[in-house]
Amino acid sequence: MTVISNLPDPALAAEKLLAKAGIVGAPVDLTKVLSLWSNLFLVEEELDGTGYLLQIGELGAEILINKADREERKRFTIAHELGHWVLGISLKKKIGHFSQPKNVRYAEIEKWCDTFATNLLMPQAIVRASLHQTDPMLAIDLVARAAASFRVSEEAFFIRTWEVLRIQIAYLQVSVVSGVKRFSVERSFASAEAAAFLSDFVERSAIANQAQNQPFVYFSIPSAEGNVRCVGRKVTPERMFMMLKWPDKREDQAQ
Repeated sequence: MTVISNLPDPALAAEKLLAKAGIVGAPVDLTKVLSLWSNLFLVEEELDGTGYLLQIGELGAEILINKADREERKRFTIAHELGHWVLGISLKKKIGHFSQPKNVRYAEIEKWCDTFATNLLMPQAIVRASLHQTDPMLAIDLVARAAASFRVSEEAFFIRTWEVLRIQIAYLQVSVVSGVKRFSVERSFASAEAAAFLSDFVERSAIANQAQNQPFVYFSIPSAEGNVRCVGRKVTPERMFMMLKWPDKREDQAQ
């Protein structure tokens, strides 16, 4: 994890907060986290944006969220604004009053709070534990359902699986090229290099035939980093959900 400017490590800050709240599983109970402070309040209102942290003098603060947003969006907003709160009370201990970090660009503070929110809602240890399944068919079902169990958006969770486990999630869709049906990558939640690798691979006719003629596909793709284990299942006749487990360099180094 890269530390932004002189700000603390957002992942470590989230980990300490979860430990203090006694949270060890998903979904993270944000009510329990908020209850750690008697002067921090959550308010739902009709807002133009998603939400913000409103300081109430020396009395504390309110996290205001948009009552019209989906639950997943509300949870991320709360977690993000909790990041601002954590930064504020951290500075209060150092300089005597609540404030956001000075001499740090607004974009960097926002990025810090986003990273903090991701680690708070989807802690690395809990993500790893929830997806510890070696059977590929069972693993793909776990991944497909996991976003709901963490009460986050699919996009957020799929991006997190790449960050934590180097599991690439992708959707394939049928396209017609010169009168021939082929699968192509509709969306990939991984690095640009991983997405390009998958796009090149699914263009091969043998894979296209397997994907079109079977409800499940399971194969291994050789790469410069080692074999990439792939499993996919049809969600509609024209669309496939794919999970690719890339070799984890961190695991290799630990062995």
